[in-house]
Amino acid sequence: FIMAKQVEQLEKEKKELQERLKNQEKKIDYFERAKRLEEIPLIKTAYEEQRVHDMELWEQQEEERITTLQLEREKALEHKNRLSRMLEDRDLFEARLKASRRTVYEDKLKQFQERLAEERRNRLEERKKQRKEERRTTYYREKEEEEQRLREEQLLK
Repeated sequence: FIMAKQVEQLEKEKKELQERLKNQEKKIDYFERAKRLEEIPLIKTAYEEQRVHDMELWEQQEEERITTLQLEREKALEHKNRLSRMLEDRDLFEARLKASRRTVYEDKLKQFQERLAEERRNRLEERKKQRKEERRTTYYREKEEEEQRLREEQLLK
């Protein structure tokens, strides 16, 4: 009987504990919901303020970017105008440089053409000698073969 009472008491305490937890959970839920309902307008206003601030910052940075680009363009134009005075000197220097390089190129080309012509003459002369020597050896060989054939014919007779 005492055991049954103890079990019953434990179950009753367990139910009370669960009910208290449920009530506490509901209170927390209501509290969180109320907190969120109060926070939503604050979050929206904070978002709007941040958006306005960001927009102002972007516009400021964009203006700075545009002014720096304008300054860079002005400097580039000044630089171009300053360098355009040197354009004739540059062209003259370029022309002289090209002329000197052209003469060097033409000299080297002339030397190459001369060496090429000399090499061709040498090779032609060498080929001529070689062919002459081949014809000579062929002639003597054929002559010798003819003599050999004639001797053999004589021997056979």
